[in-house]
Amino acid sequence: MINRLLPVIVLIIAIAIFVGYTNPLYTREILPLQAQVREYDGALAAAADFNRKEAQLATERAAIPAESIQKIETFLPDGVDNVQLILDLNALAARSGVQLSNFDVKENGVVAQNEPQSGGIALEQGGKQTDSLDLSVKATASYSAFRTFLAGAEQSLRILDVTQLDVSDSPTGVYSYAITFRIYWLH
Repeated sequence: MINRLLPVIVLIIAIAIFVGYTNPLYTREILPLQAQVREYDGALAAAADFNRKEAQLATERAAIPAESIQKIETFLPDGVDNVQLILDLNALAARSGVQLSNFDVKENGVVAQNEPQSGGIALEQGGKQTDSLDLSVKATASYSAFRTFLAGAEQSLRILDVTQLDVSDSPTGVYSYAITFRIYWLH
């Protein structure tokens, strides 16, 4: 009889151990850990996707010629170099036959995303906003030389908006111009 009862007793003890110890331990501690492991696996997969995309973009950037990257950085640089900007405008003026003087720089601050400031443009690149400054300058030149200067400024790789232009009359054909440029760069 004991031989017949022993398997039943062992089975009852096994069920009691499962219900009293193993199942609560599994549901209380192991299931949350498994969910956390799945979460970490998802994060690892996302990190691997990010690394693949980063490597792809690095390869694509390496394929861009250095001259093109330089043009893009000239078009919308990461900062403003007032001295270089004035030198560039002065060189353009000299090629056009225009005499520049009285340079005045005034910073405007951050341009809000997609919100033009005083008729200018607002740009966003990769979540970055643009800053702008106004560069006021006096010019002396004939009308044709000044038109050549403005055409050169318009074709410049650097974004320049003319926000103000005043012309003073002259009987000699050499006019005085007061011009204000708005210049942009990434913030």
